Amino acid sequence: MNLKVKSKKVNEFTYELSIVAEWKDIQADFELCKKKVAKNIKVAGFRKGKIPDNILMSQYLGQIEMNFVQDFSEKYYILALQKEELNPINQAALKDIDFSYEKDFSFKSEFEVEPPLSVPKLKKNMVTVEKTNFISNDQEIDDTINNILNSQSKTEKIEEGSAEGDFMIADFQEVDGSGIAIIGKKEKKYIAIGQEPFINNNKELLLNKKVGDTVKMTIDLGSGEKEYNIIIESMQRRMPPKLDEEFVKTMDPNCESVEEWKSNIEKSISLEYEKKSEELFNSAIIDQFIKLVDPVLPTSMLDNYLNNIVREVVENQRMSSPVTTNKDGNVVADIDEEKIKEEYKLFAENNLKWYLLRKVMIKDLDISIDKNAVDNFIQEAIEKNDSQKAEIERFYKKESNKAKLSDDLLDQKILDMLKEHSKVKEKDTNTADLHAGHNHP
Repeated sequence: MNLKVKSKKVNEFTYELSIVAEWKDIQADFELCKKKVAKNIKVAGFRKGKIPDNILMSQYLGQIEMNFVQDFSEKYYILALQKEELNPINQAALKDIDFSYEKDFSFKSEFEVEPPLSVPKLKKNMVTVEKTNFISNDQEIDDTINNILNSQSKTEKIEEGSAEGDFMIADFQEVDGSGIAIIGKKEKKYIAIGQEPFINNNKELLLNKKVGDTVKMTIDLGSGEKEYNIIIESMQRRMPPKLDEEFVKTMDPNCESVEEWKSNIEKSISLEYEKKSEELFNSAIIDQFIKLVDPVLPTSMLDNYLNNIVREVVENQRMSSPVTTNKDGNVVADIDEEKIKEEYKLFAENNLKWYLLRKVMIKDLDISIDKNAVDNFIQEAIEKNDSQKAEIERFYKKESNKAKLSDDLLDQKILDMLKEHSKVKEKDTNTADLHAGHNHP
């Protein structure tokens, strides 16, 4: 088909095609459409689908023309794209449609494409990136060991000398301003000393008590501050195991001593921080190269990505909280989707810009991984974790997981290349100064 196509670049990512298909080239398609319409028409005196051509054309020409435009505009649009060698990333908007029987068919289509992008010539110290080295301390190791010991604690009943961290079961009797019990306002509750709302002064009131004691307390249990007489019914205390070789063996049969176990924990914490440092460094590298290249984002690409994020966030929120319905049983919209879009906009922009940059780097720099890289990685993982061989093999038996691994290895190769052309400024940070986590990442 000899389509006449004029291409107009509206901006870096938007094109408009003016398409003209001459009657002599589309007549056969029109005849197909006419037959399709005729099959569904019944006229008195004729069998369904057997209406004479002169009656069909005189009475149903408008419908045939409309169906033809609907059925064949997509075909001519695709042919025009192939002729112009353009690849849209969104649904085209058709406009200025002009067609009538035995006349040429013309229309315009506007759509977006991925903007042209090229990788700048790689050179030494193209960008400056900060790398944080986390420095842990002995307290962090001790805290981790204490957390492990506490997680293995056994609970024992105590009769007196309550302390922070102990648990109580008590009767809460609400009282009025003069201290008289309010009938019907008594209930049994669980207390964790030192945890909300039993903190600060309320915590102090619960220390050094024994079973049977009554504690007077003003506290908010969810319905505003009220006065209570709290009668302690029972108390329990977590008793962590003794840190000795016997305990260490239950945690790690391969450990020969407490000191070796502590050393392994120290190494584990260091490895976690090294991983965290590398993750932050990789993100910083990507951010700097995105700023350097600054890819242009097509509007539809960003909108689609944000809409997908909104759908996922909304679905997660509705799964985690009750759905509100009106009197007709319809779900009441209680989620601000525009606010979600605003919160995730920068995240979406950075992800998409990296997608475009990564894609062009792979193409322009001919980046790939060795065909055996995935299998080698899996084999190394099995050798390092022989006890988990079956789980590892089962996980990577799924092609989607192997494809994800392949992408990850390719990403690492790209990042290694970018690091070679970056100036790295190292900064030491004491983990004790970190606000998030305090103990370890």
